[in-house]
Amino acid sequence: MKNTVCKIDTCESVWNNQMETQLEEMNMKKLLLIRRVLVILSLGYLSVGLALPTALAKLDQHSVAVWLFNEGKGDTVADFSGNGHEGKFSGKPKWVKAEFGMGLETPGDASGYVIVESSDKLKLEQLTIEAWVKVEKATGKWQGIICKQTSGCTNRNYGIWVHNTNGNLHAQIGFGGGCDYSIDGTTVITDNKWHHLAFTYDGKMGRVYVDGNMETEKPYGKTPHQSDDPITIGVPNLNNANGLLGIIDEARISNIARTEAEINEAMTKGLAVLLGVEPADKLTVTWAKIKKNS
Repeated sequence: MKNTVCKIDTCESVWNNQMETQLEEMNMKKLLLIRRVLVILSLGYLSVGLALPTALAKLDQHSVAVWLFNEGKGDTVADFSGNGHEGKFSGKPKWVKAEFGMGLETPGDASGYVIVESSDKLKLEQLTIEAWVKVEKATGKWQGIICKQTSGCTNRNYGIWVHNTNGNLHAQIGFGGGCDYSIDGTTVITDNKWHHLAFTYDGKMGRVYVDGNMETEKPYGKTPHQSDDPITIGVPNLNNANGLLGIIDEARISNIARTEAEINEAMTKGLAVLLGVEPADKLTVTWAKIKKNS
């Protein structure tokens, strides 16, 4: 073995460089291990239809319910907001390919929809409802998309529909005195094409957005009626067969009136990306986002 002779400061420098290299290699191994664990966790959670833990998602405190509809199997829909607003099938809606990964197809009647039990966080005074929706065709009936009510206008908290005559996006808020507030968009959405739909209410003004464009605004200025009625996805309520004939994907309810910029961000990026979760068909977690936010 050849003896190596060096000055103290030179040897110390070499030793430091070697140690730094070893530490970098160790840190990289740790990062790779953490990444593998996170991916395995994400696969497990997505495969059983559970929301990812808060630490794995870039959560927005104003998102009170987020349904990505990426399960592709089973009879429940996970809530990715972390608030536990899981949806349960009533009848047999179908998992199908959609705008972002998978989506949920509803038959236009009471034979297939989703029920989400009410909670205090879903009793809203300011709100945004948004979703990607593909309406197969006009049916001559009101097509309930996402609604919170049992029956009729008196007990209605909020909801969005396809209008029964003009085929536009229709939104309503109940104030305890019947159908107090309603507003329509201007774009016909019964064309069997994907549209991003959104309705906002800030306590004074309601606004309807289609494909990121604000189409209509209408003042009111009252506090919406509060109820323990469940949310139904695909029908207007539990006692009404006027359902959505089409597919719904990536839906969110917020407790604020989202801005046009926020609505466009959700539309263009997709809620899964905003949450830091890739669509389930890729079965992974957006590592760059997790690393950035860790």
